[in-house]
Amino acid sequence: MISTRMCCFIYIYQTFKILVSVEITIKIRNLFMSQVTKHLKRMAITILFICSVNQTAFAVPILSFNNAQADVSQVANIGDVVTLELWFSGLELDDVGGFDFLLSFDNMVSPLNSAQANLSLTDFDMFNITPSLGALEFSGLSYLFDLSDQVDEFMLATISFVASNVGVSNIVLSNLLISDSLADPIDISVFDAQIVVNEDPNMTVPEPASIGIFILGILGLTARHRTKKLD
Repeated sequence: MISTRMCCFIYIYQTFKILVSVEITIKIRNLFMSQVTKHLKRMAITILFICSVNQTAFAVPILSFNNAQADVSQVANIGDVVTLELWFSGLELDDVGGFDFLLSFDNMVSPLNSAQANLSLTDFDMFNITPSLGALEFSGLSYLFDLSDQVDEFMLATISFVASNVGVSNIVLSNLLISDSLADPIDISVFDAQIVVNEDPNMTVPEPASIGIFILGILGLTARHRTKKLD
């Protein structure tokens, strides 16, 4: 028969083996999870890199003011002339063979001063800028079937406005129809502009005291004139 001491020893030994095996299992599991986590991080970084490359490669063309490729805001005082350039950009994979769109603005805050097409452009056989009250319609068409030599970005036109009244004039591009050399429509990102018109800080405003003196002077002259009539 096995003595009580031997039974205790066997029990302790078996318990120790179980604890050691559990600890080894935990270490193996932690090591496995650590390796899995590292691989997942590497995969995530690789996917993000591929997505960013694809996004750059397949970026759509852009129509913006001053070639900012973002919304533009300009501040002016009453009487200033504000000039904006209209640009096509991001044409690494596309070409512009035709366009038709509307540019609208607040005619009370910033009426149109001038609109001039870029005369150095040779890609377009037709190019019209048609003004109306608070709007400009742009239209152009190329008869060329091969526009592979077209530059990646170019200025389309220059537009200037007169800051006439205090306020904000939103310069908005809408009703866009842009096509390539085969007359197929292409997607395009559009950015607008705004002109913020403030009062001229150099404009002199009569002080209240000066206004009071002026009124008293007028009243004095009127009273003197009446006195002379009575005499």
